[in-house]
Amino acid sequence: MPEAAEFDILEIRDYYPSINNPSTSTWVYNQVKSLQEMGHHPLVISPTPINPLRKILKKKFRLYDTPSRQIEEYLGTSVIRPPYLKLPRNRLVGFNLRNLSGCIEKYGFYKGIKLIHAHFGQNGYGALALKEKLNVPLITSFYGYDSGELAEKFSPYYKQLILKGDLFLALSKDMKNDLLRLGFPEQKIIIHHLGVNTELFIPISRVNKGKYVFLTVARFDKSKGIHLVIDAFGQFLKKKNVVNNEVELRIVGGGNYEYMLKKQVDELNIANHVKFINNLILPNSREIVINEMQNCDVFILASYTLNNKIKEGTPVVLMEAQSCGKPCISTTHAGIPEILIDQMTGEIVPENSVDGILSAMLKLYLSESVCSAYSQNSRKNILDNFNHLKQMEELKVIYDRFLH
Repeated sequence: MPEAAEFDILEIRDYYPSINNPSTSTWVYNQVKSLQEMGHHPLVISPTPINPLRKILKKKFRLYDTPSRQIEEYLGTSVIRPPYLKLPRNRLVGFNLRNLSGCIEKYGFYKGIKLIHAHFGQNGYGALALKEKLNVPLITSFYGYDSGELAEKFSPYYKQLILKGDLFLALSKDMKNDLLRLGFPEQKIIIHHLGVNTELFIPISRVNKGKYVFLTVARFDKSKGIHLVIDAFGQFLKKKNVVNNEVELRIVGGGNYEYMLKKQVDELNIANHVKFINNLILPNSREIVINEMQNCDVFILASYTLNNKIKEGTPVVLMEAQSCGKPCISTTHAGIPEILIDQMTGEIVPENSVDGILSAMLKLYLSESVCSAYSQNSRKNILDNFNHLKQMEELKVIYDRFLH
């Protein structure tokens, strides 16, 4: 671990991966590791919210880590997880952001820092005081809920970020348009994609193939549309050209929506064809995701926009599944059509459409030739456009603009 004076880049991301939560924000961890390989000494500050429900939620869903004021090592990276008081459910936004800002300013102050990269808009705002104190550039990456219509609640605070931030990274054209609507200047916005480790997420030859498997990997949240997939799968099983005992829906993830999903499966009387895998409570959660992706036939992510206007960016799981050479089914939501090519690497259906998901499932199940073509195109799409190494080279160019 470098001495404190040697850190040159500060990466800010709450919920940075840990032993308890190895599956969260893996793209930030991968960026930090790549920065080290490039000769930098990044420090991650992961402000850890504390609220009265923390212990209960940690025990059930393992969403929170224990705060620490000391720099620790996580799989070869340096991270500090200082506490700050945050009220749940986004109440009193100003109160939470002021506490976040004080936390970042106090625990992120190292005189050797030459650049700050904040992940998510609220962390960008929270880093402004530290930016002025260190007199260094600030780059802010947006990821979806912090840039869509829901982000309007941040607008009064984004005004300062717009004025003082040096650069804003969007994941897609859709997200860039959202930032423009919020008042961010176009000359300060760059579209920079996330990338996948294409040497880790690889296609494999499946030997002694068993059931035909549809797979979805997601946080158990209503916006992920898992309930829509279950409804579509229930109807899929009733089709006369479907051999019931040869098909299975696997659902990997966890969260407070799990009870409702399992209840839905029971009510549809399809429990014998659906398997839930809560990888979040297991130490090898990432290995489970890779294994399930490599051994499925079709990957599905049915994200859609809820009434509260929560919006995603470009879901990494769709990139990972394509990197494994899987045909995918997803929706017109947010930046998804920019990473999944309709009728080339998969099928894109309207948001919140059970009929659309069902139609795509049947098409892929009944056509081996279509699946084979999508599989080849999927891998090539990720290698050419969403390769982690390529995206890190582009990020290095962006960093160098400010470091030199």
